[in-house]
Order: sequence, then structure tokens, then C-alpha cells
Amino acid sequence: MKKGKSMYQFPINVDPNVAHQTIMNWLGANGFELKQKDGQYYYQYSDPIVGKRLFEFYLQPGMVTINAYIGKFKKPYLLDDSFAGSVPKSAYKQILAPLFQTLSSYNAPGAEGQPGDVSSGAPYNVSPDTGAAAGGAQPSPGNYGDFASAAEKTNERLAIIGFVISIGGLLLSFVGYTYGVLLYVLEFYFASRGIRSKKRGFAIATYVLAGVSILILAGTIFLYALAS
Repeated sequence: MKKGKSMYQFPINVDPNVAHQTIMNWLGANGFELKQKDGQYYYQYSDPIVGKRLFEFYLQPGMVTINAYIGKFKKPYLLDDSFAGSVPKSAYKQILAPLFQTLSSYNAPGAEGQPGDVSSGAPYNVSPDTGAAAGGAQPSPGNYGDFASAAEKTNERLAIIGFVISIGGLLLSFVGYTYGVLLYVLEFYFASRGIRSKKRGFAIATYVLAGVSILILAGTIFLYALAS
């Protein structure tokens, strides 16, 4: 994986306070916690399967800058498209999507965040000037409930996907085939996400089926070793 922080910039034509509240709502809905390291602040979410997700944001009138990365604060890794670390990177980018869509709507139609790489340092300091960037009526901040609902739907979808994969894995284990370590990790990851959703029954079933298939394969390998 390539070291660094993925940077996303969003031009905005609204009061920076609106963007600030939107980001705070998104952070709360997705379980991020404020951290401090060497006098610098950032937000972090820890997952037992995919590790840590880290997030920084900086506001100025007319611009929002976000640094998103995995790994550690002092050892960040980009959210690029390389195969290494593809599961945690893809999962993180998936939950970032609703936030980015909302921030993009705070500018003229067609405005999009521009991704880039930041190897060190912050592109901006937080500006004390939080006055309105444009006159007239201001939009409401992105709603906490909307972000929480998006996270819930993602977890429900992953619970079902994990269940389907685990059924396939169980059937193949009876004939001596295995998915490999990576897909077993995926099964447990999908289950860990789904257990927090209304589809937790699928997640529990995924844990059970994955465990059974691993036991069957282990037994098959043991018997083969004895026979040889």
C-alpha cells in the first residue's frame, strides 16, 4: 500500500457552519471518535476486521478539505485503487460516498470533490472566519438520520452478501474446495458489519456457516494427512 493521505476538496457556496455540521453529523452516524496526537486533532473509527479509518477536515470560506486514510495517524495509507488493502479501502470509500455527495451539493451543479495525495501536513488550517460564503438562504446541514440510514442500508446489504458467500463456501467445503483466506476474511467482515443492522440474523448465520465450513475443511485435511 502507498503511504500518504487521500485529500478531497469541495468548493462550497454556503456558510462553513453548514458544512461543519454536516461533517459532524456524518462522523457521529458512522461512529468516529475525536483523537489527539502531538497537538493535532483527527477522527478515528476502529474495526476489528479492517482496522482503523482516520479522518481530518479543514474549513475555509469557499472550501472544505478532507483527508481520509487508513492505518495510523503517523503511518497513513492512501485510499487508492491498488489491490493491497483493497477491502478496508473499498469499505471506507463506500461510507464516505454519502458525505461527499452532500458536500458536492453545496456548490454549483456539477461540482465534485477532487481527490489527490497528501504525504504530510495539512493543506489548510481551520479558519476562524465562519461567516456566510454567500448571501441568501442557506441549505440545512446534512441530516444525522440520513447518514445513519445510509450506514444501516450498507450494513444490511453486506449481511446478505456475507450470508450468500458463506453458503457457497459451505457447499464447496463438502467437496474439498476452499475459498482461501481472503474470502473467509471477507465473510467475517461482512458478518461483523451486518451484526449491527436489522439483518443481524443473516450475519449470525454467516458466522456459523463460515465456522462449520472451516471445521469441515480442517477435518478433511486431517483425514487426508492420516491416509497418506
